[in-house]
Amino acid sequence: MLFLIDSNIAIASDPLSHKLEAGAESAVQFMRLATTHHHDVRTHEGSRTDFARIGDPERRRARLTLFERYTPLVSPPAISAQQESLLGRPAPASNDEVDQMLLAAVVGDAAEYLITQDDGLHRKARRMGVADRVLTLSDAIAMLRALHADLPNPPPAVRRVKTHELNLGDPIFDGLKEDYGHSVFTEWFRRAARGQRDALVIDGDGEHAAVSILKREPTGEHGLPGPQLKVCTFKVADGYSGQKYGELLLKAIFEQAHAEQYAGLFVTVLEKQEALIALLEDFGFRAIPDVRTAVGELIFEKPHRPVEDPSISALEYHVRYGPPALRLTGQNSFVIPIEPRWHRVLFPDAEPVEEDTLFPATLGLATQPFGNALRKAYLCNAPSRLLQPGDPLLFYRSSDEKAVHVVGVCEDTLVSRDPAQIVAAVGRRTVYSLQEIDDLASRNEVLVVMFRQDRILRMDPIPLSELMGGRVLNSWPQSITQTRREGTAWLAQRLGV
Repeated sequence: MLFLIDSNIAIASDPLSHKLEAGAESAVQFMRLATTHHHDVRTHEGSRTDFARIGDPERRRARLTLFERYTPLVSPPAISAQQESLLGRPAPASNDEVDQMLLAAVVGDAAEYLITQDDGLHRKARRMGVADRVLTLSDAIAMLRALHADLPNPPPAVRRVKTHELNLGDPIFDGLKEDYGHSVFTEWFRRAARGQRDALVIDGDGEHAAVSILKREPTGEHGLPGPQLKVCTFKVADGYSGQKYGELLLKAIFEQAHAEQYAGLFVTVLEKQEALIALLEDFGFRAIPDVRTAVGELIFEKPHRPVEDPSISALEYHVRYGPPALRLTGQNSFVIPIEPRWHRVLFPDAEPVEEDTLFPATLGLATQPFGNALRKAYLCNAPSRLLQPGDPLLFYRSSDEKAVHVVGVCEDTLVSRDPAQIVAAVGRRTVYSLQEIDDLASRNEVLVVMFRQDRILRMDPIPLSELMGGRVLNSWPQSITQTRREGTAWLAQRLGV
């Protein structure tokens, strides 16, 4: 793959003194992985403009000299009129122009991925519709580890605890203390602890890797209908970004909201927390217009009681109201047979749950961080070309259990025999190594199914006998199989849709 790096990545990779730049360790780790696995790392000539702004001539010359070690893109695409219409016409030699040049290279397919730590660039990428190809260092590192299967780790366990069981002195809370004031946050945390508030925690190496503190609001707030589940704190520690722990926490939060029948959820967010805002928006949260907290936070809300709205698509319906939220009427549903080994990797949370955890550690299982995610990809050589965005997907565990344990919703599909194209499409959500993708592509065209996980049928999976008895299937599925129309009503009742 060809990675285009922003100047901030080059700066972090090439220290000028013993004092390292922010993100230097991650930048060096990314470079090592890319080099080890023979990927192409390039720069854009437009990035030289960033160095030209350095006031100290010696420092400027040093930066430009070190920048020479990278091979530049050849004939990078120009900024298009369409891009200017979305992002505006940048001033010559400005930072905005450099950003747009880098994005133009991605939009114009001169590079598969752009790596940058610039929040503004990520925001522009979302507006251009190429957010999946503009990665942070942590995302790029996680993707390369997944593709090349470097010492895979088992997925973590999400534990439900009370707030007083969390360590207020843990480094994960340092940024919150800085944002809200040390004494203010400390006093708030102690009140939450004394109130026996629920919390979710993912354990790291002797520290908290991710935490969320929750509060029940029986009557709702900010004009929202009650009861609401307020997500008071939602934080992934810096050293654990790229592991999909944010989505793993959201799984637990959504399951709690569904089980306890909340009307919705809301979370207050500082405007500068752009990565968190992007994650929330990806899962159906919307900012309440013209409403802020006393300290200037935005309020993002998400209804959790579906309302049938024919003006939105089946996929939009799932994103806004789920998981879980399925629209079966008017959609084609499909059964996807999946071997147990891939089922365990894609859906580790469908494995038996330990008594004190919400999701299992699945010890000894070679699982990538993407098993933690709600957005995933399934690859196969199936001939089916019928899947459409919003279609419900029943993942049928073949061979051993012969039952549906997981339900998903199709986001998009791709058919290709080009491993590079497949990786470019699913690199941020794949559990498949590059070798496994190569093997699939060598056999035949690969069908890539990008989907969102809707629900896990932990306590009540649907066995083949029921699928046939409910007229969903005629017989056991050998490949991706469209369900029978006669079984739609039965399936809706079985899933509680």
